[in-house]
Amino acid sequence: MKREKIKELLKSKDVVIDVHTHIGISPKFFYQFGYPYALSFEDLVIRMELLGIDHSVVFPFVDSAFYEIDRNSSKIKTTTRFCDFPYELENRNLLNEVNDIFPKFSSKALPFLMFDPSREPDKQAAHLEKLSEKYPVFGLKTATTYIQAFVNDLETKGKPILDLAREKQLPITFHSSVHPEDPWASAYDLVDFAERHPDIRVCIAHSARFLKPVLDKANELDNCFVDYSAFIIHCKLAVQNSSGVATKDLRFDADYNDPFSVMLKLAEAYPNTMLWGSDTPFNYWIQKYYTADGILNDDRLECGYKEESQLLENLPNEIKTKIAYTNNLRFLFGEEV
Repeated sequence: MKREKIKELLKSKDVVIDVHTHIGISPKFFYQFGYPYALSFEDLVIRMELLGIDHSVVFPFVDSAFYEIDRNSSKIKTTTRFCDFPYELENRNLLNEVNDIFPKFSSKALPFLMFDPSREPDKQAAHLEKLSEKYPVFGLKTATTYIQAFVNDLETKGKPILDLAREKQLPITFHSSVHPEDPWASAYDLVDFAERHPDIRVCIAHSARFLKPVLDKANELDNCFVDYSAFIIHCKLAVQNSSGVATKDLRFDADYNDPFSVMLKLAEAYPNTMLWGSDTPFNYWIQKYYTADGILNDDRLECGYKEESQLLENLPNEIKTKIAYTNNLRFLFGEEV
């Protein structure tokens, strides 16, 4: 289905839009005994139908065949053995799976294409443009922590990609971090980027790690949104006082033992900013990964596949509509319903 037709479908009635899901594979996660490491579009659709989700923003997994797997090093290495630039295969395969393998489900998917702001930006931009001319594309996504690329490179090295987003009016979702040894995806950098580029719609993923100064500033910006992706496991991190979320003195004040109350409180505090997203299949996070100082983190966080959508379902209807439909359309298209 054409992009404009899907847009008209979305605007024709109140629906539930999940703004953060992944399909595809991550060989790195699989070979490092991590979970999850794969999800097909067909399986995502089955989940959506079970959980009452009408449309999902879909990205590839964060891994790419351009990045060489090296279990003995904390540094990202690249290879042109399988592809010439980041996400060449993954973006193409995502769109092929959604549109050519399962066309009967394609209207349920709102594909965002992955990018690396630091490596081979000209090749990436040309490829992204070519794909967007053939298939419906609704935005861009980057997860710079996992590819060790700096968000702010998008304004310098990655400018061809930023120019493409501006030309095609595509929103951008950014993975966020507050970890002291993660300089690549700082939540502060993300909200500052949004402020510098008011014509680019920006989504800061993972509730901006509950970092209140960033949430407050995002709420002041018309073009900046924050999604709830992998919300329950991030609440668990807050209970643990993990470095994966904001420190207690900077954290949004809430009872993180009760994720539902936190979701509601965030929606009430930032009514035009919050977007519901599940991060399917990353309701689980059982992974090993390196921080910038070369230390290997070993995380095990669990949340059943139904739990994220149950939180949404239990919200008052007005708030549910706001964070799962109205705000989501503004992020996707820059338009009021």
